[in-house]
Amino acid sequence: SSSGSGGRGEQMGGNSISVEVSGFQNTTVPTTFDEMFTFNAAVMGFGGRTWMNEVLNSFDAIVMNVGNSYRLQEECDILSLRMAKHKGIINLTEYKAVMLASLRSLVKDWSSQHEVSWSWLWENVERMITALIGKPAVQQRALANFLSGMDEQALVVLRREVYTKFFALAPTGQEFFKQSTTRLHFLAEKVVTMTLDIYKEPRRMVEDISALGLRHVGYGIPTDLFGPYVTACVQVVRMLTDHDSAEEAFRWSLSLISRILTRVINEGSTLVMKAINSNSGKQLKKAVACAPRGKRALWMLNIQVGTQSISPVMWALETGSLDAAKSIVVDLLTIRADRDRYYFGMDILF
Repeated sequence: SSSGSGGRGEQMGGNSISVEVSGFQNTTVPTTFDEMFTFNAAVMGFGGRTWMNEVLNSFDAIVMNVGNSYRLQEECDILSLRMAKHKGIINLTEYKAVMLASLRSLVKDWSSQHEVSWSWLWENVERMITALIGKPAVQQRALANFLSGMDEQALVVLRREVYTKFFALAPTGQEFFKQSTTRLHFLAEKVVTMTLDIYKEPRRMVEDISALGLRHVGYGIPTDLFGPYVTACVQVVRMLTDHDSAEEAFRWSLSLISRILTRVINEGSTLVMKAINSNSGKQLKKAVACAPRGKRALWMLNIQVGTQSISPVMWALETGSLDAAKSIVVDLLTIRADRDRYYFGMDILF
């Protein structure tokens, strides 16, 4: 009977091994950092840390901009707003452990230098985010209380004084605010609303602000006007409230909005867009002359900043820059030769 039971034990053991082997065969081996991170987080017991997904979504931008402290701070500020929506304790050291485990698995020639470098990167990010943890919720409440307590008279003062102070700080700004008074007041009120919305819905607002920034590329708005505009808005809010927390919450969020807009405008202000703003066919020809052969058409058809994009040819048509638009269409429909291959841009245009 003992031999029989041993046989059954061997048989059962064999079945369990075969099940494990088939399970491993059916499991897809992670090949990207995101996949490996998700796998390791589950194995290490951190599968329920939903805030890690927020860091993971921003990690590419963080790594790519590690050498640009200004841009890195912007990413960390946005990340802190998104992480504030997750309840529970956030232990940033846990992300570092999963990150390093994932990188060790993916990088074949991983060395102590890699370990030191990636640890240094995360320590810098952790320091920036730690300084902001807990603040967004407090600032959102302070700003919401301030804005909800404003009466119609205070709103009138806000709409009027923003432009009075802005034009005093930057007289050239008057050239770009030629709309009606009603429109200007609407814009001032919209800016104030955005400062609270970015606390409430940071992901949607970053997308909206990026789209707004690309439209400003088309308008040809100089980025050096954003600083005086932020200063003017903060000065007006200081007139309307005695609460330092509300003023600080307003200043911080408006400053972040300004930094996002400035970055998007700088990244989107290509030579092609500058030629369209000047409505110059000659400038446009010079702009695309330096484009790589495979990207010439895309330079005139699509500008991508993050997840937002704008079409230079569509913008030229919509804004009446017809000389530039004509040059784009002529350039796209010109037949070119690459050895024995002939091509033109009609298909990609449509």
